[in-house]
Amino acid sequence: MRDSEEFEFELPADHGDLVTVEGYDGRLFMVIAYQLIRNCLPEEEYNEIVYEVIDAYTGEFLEADGEDVEFVTDADHAAAYVRENPKPAAPVYPDWAMGVMKSLEEIEEYEKGAMGMAERKPTARELSSQLAKEKKAARKKRGEKIDNLLDMRIWAADMLEKTGNEEFGDRVFAIDAELKKLTDAD
Repeated sequence: MRDSEEFEFELPADHGDLVTVEGYDGRLFMVIAYQLIRNCLPEEEYNEIVYEVIDAYTGEFLEADGEDVEFVTDADHAAAYVRENPKPAAPVYPDWAMGVMKSLEEIEEYEKGAMGMAERKPTARELSSQLAKEKKAARKKRGEKIDNLLDMRIWAADMLEKTGNEEFGDRVFAIDAELKKLTDAD
């Protein structure tokens, strides 16, 4: 067993800083947490950083390897930076998604009858199955949205407590309102 040792980590970004993440071009993320991991293998030891970030405009949660994170601005200037750089109008997809999307479009064209085939009407069983799948997907999406809002609320409440900045309090109230809408829909 080893004695307690100190390990050095070089952090590209800290809590509240704005960053970009490789593969998510055009998107801006805020660091909400990070993990400092010391990997000890028989042959080698190395440090690793895993960031938890949220999209600065949509609040979407993402985990990113420290090597994929690039610092944009510090937490003190984050709000001003976001105000001065509005969200892009068109959705920005990761680089890898563009090839997949092109392939999906080709498949959909074929399935829609681009080859001159007549379209068949679905049976009652197929319609019922499709409706059940849609309801299940909607429940899953709602659950993911609630989880994301809860993560954002915890972060905003923590930042309010740490900084006393009323903007975080406003964000907590807005998130609570959105959560109420989602949970009252039951």
